Amino acid sequence: MFYKKLQNGKVKFYDTYLTLKGKRRQVSVTMNTSSSQSHREARKRIELKIAQKLSEEKNADDLLHNATCRQVFEKYWLIREKEIAATSAQQEKNNFKTFFDDFEFENKRIKRIESVELQNFVSFFSSTTTQKTYKRLLVQFFDFAFQMRYIDVNEAARIRLPRQKVTFEAIQKRENKFFTIEEFREFVEGAKLYIADLHTNYQRETAERKLLLVEFLFWTGLRFGEATGLLWENVDILKRDIFICHSWSADLHALGPTKNVQSIRHVSLNERAVEILEEMKRRVRESEFIFITTGVKPFSNPNLNAFMKKVGVKAEISGKIASDFSAHMLRHSHITLLVMLDIPQKVIMDRVGHSNPRTTSDIYTHVLKSQKDEVVWKLNDLKLLA
Repeated sequence: MFYKKLQNGKVKFYDTYLTLKGKRRQVSVTMNTSSSQSHREARKRIELKIAQKLSEEKNADDLLHNATCRQVFEKYWLIREKEIAATSAQQEKNNFKTFFDDFEFENKRIKRIESVELQNFVSFFSSTTTQKTYKRLLVQFFDFAFQMRYIDVNEAARIRLPRQKVTFEAIQKRENKFFTIEEFREFVEGAKLYIADLHTNYQRETAERKLLLVEFLFWTGLRFGEATGLLWENVDILKRDIFICHSWSADLHALGPTKNVQSIRHVSLNERAVEILEEMKRRVRESEFIFITTGVKPFSNPNLNAFMKKVGVKAEISGKIASDFSAHMLRHSHITLLVMLDIPQKVIMDRVGHSNPRTTSDIYTHVLKSQKDEVVWKLNDLKLLA
């Protein structure tokens, strides 16, 4: 043990020790004098400090090597929750609850979990979409554990998902995910017939508002939550512009942030979209929201989907399956329409709030019948070589 006198007249005693990992560290205490009694007291205090630091290091090391999934998740979630929207956070936490509670991973030591256990968990679900979701969540979670040195390898990265077989049914379902202009006109006419058959004014009013929302989604390409979360203060009818800066969460019954930063945007309106807003202005008197039920809250997604399916049965659109109709196919339809109009991809991405070009090009572009016919027309125009 060593000591030195400080400028204030006191004496600093210090000594070094080896950590459990073999690194040398220093500890010190300050006493009033350098007397023999101070030496003895300083020695006791320094020994206590060293013992405490070694104990803390051992506990930390034990936690690092013996941490349960739940213990690691609590640290992971402090960061993850801040990265995503409130609705996404709620859904993601529910998914982890299934992983922890229903499949009993909560109290398992994360270092002992093997890839085969994670593979069995993911393979339990029959839906390919669910399998992909859980693989993505687990890879992110175990990557955090790896970065924090709780584990030596990310076992979740070893999970294998079955390759998707391209079937005739899958192709048909993909082709059914959007309306052409002609098909959408048929849908609207079918909706009018469906509404006319309703028994009460209340039912007709509610259905007419749903149809207006359906049309607005088709002509703007908004996500459902963006449209139902649209406030009058974010609308400029004269400039034919709406400002998308938040989204309605049906689960939280509140406005929240948009899906991503790119989703915060201005969207210009065509004549029909403006007419819809003016019509809703006449129908909605005392609400800050635009697309609401006859009460005061926005429509729910399942409610609108059910309406579209009923209308689909009434409309009997050739080549379409009414049970597949949903609000999201209106967004597909809008983006496909923009592609057909030869709108540049960057402009489409900006309008619909996409952050990844592949989302626009790989998911939402479709080869329409009119495009196929155009190939034949162009081939017919070619002159054969003599």
